[in-house]
Amino acid sequence: AADILEALDEERAADLLIGLEPDDAGEVLDEMRPEAAADILEEMEPGSAATLVAAMEPDQAADVLAALEPEDRTAVLAELDEQAAAEIGQLMVYEPDTAGGVMTTDVAALPMGVTTDEAINRLRQLHDDLGSNLSYVYVVDDDFILQGVVSFRDLVFSRPGRGLDQVMVPDPVAVTAATDREEVAELIQRYHLLAIPVVDDDWKLIGMVKFGEAIEAIQAEVGEDIAVMVGAGEEETISTPVMRSVSRRLPWIVFNLFAGFVTAQLIFRFEGTIETYAVLAAYMPIVSALGGNTGAQSQAIIIRSIATGDLPTGRAWRAIRRQLAIAVTQAALVAVIAALLAASTVAFFGQDTTVSPGEMAIIVVLSMMIALTVAGGVGSGIPILMRWIGLDPALASSIFMTMITDIVGFTGFLLIATLLLA
Repeated sequence: AADILEALDEERAADLLIGLEPDDAGEVLDEMRPEAAADILEEMEPGSAATLVAAMEPDQAADVLAALEPEDRTAVLAELDEQAAAEIGQLMVYEPDTAGGVMTTDVAALPMGVTTDEAINRLRQLHDDLGSNLSYVYVVDDDFILQGVVSFRDLVFSRPGRGLDQVMVPDPVAVTAATDREEVAELIQRYHLLAIPVVDDDWKLIGMVKFGEAIEAIQAEVGEDIAVMVGAGEEETISTPVMRSVSRRLPWIVFNLFAGFVTAQLIFRFEGTIETYAVLAAYMPIVSALGGNTGAQSQAIIIRSIATGDLPTGRAWRAIRRQLAIAVTQAALVAVIAALLAASTVAFFGQDTTVSPGEMAIIVVLSMMIALTVAGGVGSGIPILMRWIGLDPALASSIFMTMITDIVGFTGFLLIATLLLA
């Protein structure tokens, strides 16, 4: 149903949702992209929109309200009852890329003194309110401080009359509301959890992050990394207003423009070589392009490894050395093929050229080796450097990498040609 509504125009989708029971409409909105759901809610009266928002999961409702225009968000919040508005408003305080931004406050939390039989009876009563959030039972004390966790398997198969404090796993893995969502996803995967509790600084239970939310967080992070790598805004979507998209992209485009002029000035230094041996101009882009491709391969592997937690800080240099080894091996193999192709091209189609097939082969081999090796090091090193200085590893990495590989590829090729042919 969510996919169907997203395919319709917003006004038609709004009419269909209003015609459903609020609980059913809330479930549909929970499955939609927050931006798409927000576009539909903006077509409704604030009161109608608030009714549907109240029927949604609190964490999903917070995401949708955050995607609304400020005036619409204020109007909908004003129509919610005090408890719902406070709960959703609290979730909206957290940054979207933190545990607080992806958690739900609907958790099964029971005191330590409750027996397993009593716990099962209470969970039956809470089922309608918690629904799919019944992954674990979190055991708390009188101050709601997290003491332990009980799986449903242990709860069901434990001996009758035992207290939760006797069957719980004490001191469970937990995160704070400020924990980065990538770290949350990593912990859930590492410990094979269905959910992970979220606590405040005093270890008081405030929510949990479900497995599905963690997976969505990883997918969102990957999408943001791809956008950031090429200088687009990490929050940009196909629905982002034109001028907002331009304002986010333009600085990096201008930076790339200046980088291009720097490269052009370096090439101009070899004007005499290019004028005398014009055939060189035909082969320069090949070396630069292959260098850029090699760098992009190393860069993608490193960024993905950082995002998935497979590359701790202590293994950074080992990862760079490995990518350099791969780049050198590729460079050697590709350089031989490129040299043969270049020499053959000069021999068969460049009868009037002042560069012999052998000379062209040597120039291509040496410049290709240098360009691809540097590209492998730069492509793997830039994301690691970004992380080391506290920035997003994907932050415009592709732009910096392209600038460096272009400079090295073009100048290396022309410098070798100048020295060899002088």
